[in-house]
Amino acid sequence: MAVMPQSADHLSAAQLRLQEQRRMMLGRVVESLRRERGMTQSQLAQAVGISTRGVIRLESGATSPTLDVFCRFADAFSMRPSELLRRAEALSARPRD
Repeated sequence: MAVMPQSADHLSAAQLRLQEQRRMMLGRVVESLRRERGMTQSQLAQAVGISTRGVIRLESGATSPTLDVFCRFADAFSMRPSELLRRAEALSARPRD
């Protein structure tokens, strides 16, 4: 399987800001769902099949998951991937305090 390049060199400043905002919102949603379900980061990592550090990096907005990993997060929360994405999008649409 071919791997798509991850370089952001071709993105504008506005695209980079939006990308960062989306990573942060997804991280906040994942952390919130994990806490609601009484899971530790280690338990979520095990359920998703990634390292605990991977969960920490995702929750902090430091990284984006692949589509496969994103779907496994949704599975771990017993929801459709579209619902996980909808929650992250809804959070990013809220006005900031």
